[in-house]
Amino acid sequence: MSSDSKAIHQDSADFSAQTPARVSVGRAGTRPKTSTWLKFRVDHALARDAICSELNTEFVEKFAVVNGYPCVQSSVASKDEFIQFPPRGKIVEEKTLDQLKSLCEQGNDVQIVVSDGLSAKAVEKNVANLLPMIVDGLKMNNISCGRPVVVRYGRVAVGDQIAFALKARVVVNLIGERPGLSSAEGLSAYITYNPSPQTISSDRTVVSNIHQRGTPAVEAGAYIVRLVKTILERKVSGVELQKLS
Repeated sequence: MSSDSKAIHQDSADFSAQTPARVSVGRAGTRPKTSTWLKFRVDHALARDAICSELNTEFVEKFAVVNGYPCVQSSVASKDEFIQFPPRGKIVEEKTLDQLKSLCEQGNDVQIVVSDGLSAKAVEKNVANLLPMIVDGLKMNNISCGRPVVVRYGRVAVGDQIAFALKARVVVNLIGERPGLSSAEGLSAYITYNPSPQTISSDRTVVSNIHQRGTPAVEAGAYIVRLVKTILERKVSGVELQKLS
């Protein structure tokens, strides 16, 4: 192997070590190498498992019950229904909202919602480290925060409905993202100013890729607090916030 070829090979190896993406994997004739194919199959299986995952009883008891966080369910009855009928995961029933109104303080600056979304594994892996950072950071900045609410079978918009019912100025929905082949445990925070049933996607500011190989939960928590503070000061989020940046 020439010195130039060795240098190219070394550069490719160094680059591959810095990313979970499938780069410089090589091939055997017209097919991928056996190791590459097996790794793909493993990652694909992990992604499928994450989509089908549900918040386990241990997590709910140790995280929600112990901390006194209400745990509710969207308008769907099962995981299959949640996957097959996405709009039903965007809302909770009126009786659930009435329950939350009786359990949670209303009129706070921020309402945090924790939703399993498309990866309950992401919630179980990251929220225990992420949520305290957000709650403590908001307190340090004199930003009032309501009691966090956990939602089973929840999608992004369910946070808007809950925060609107609790009269919060900003909602932070911490939700398990659709898993990819590089990570099945990615969490995102969808932050919306003045959330309501009329909220649309462009109204939301998103902090994504929160996981061990992306943005660590503790670091993400500090960033989310700074972002919430900016949103409250400027009274906009989403695309409108970007226009002011």
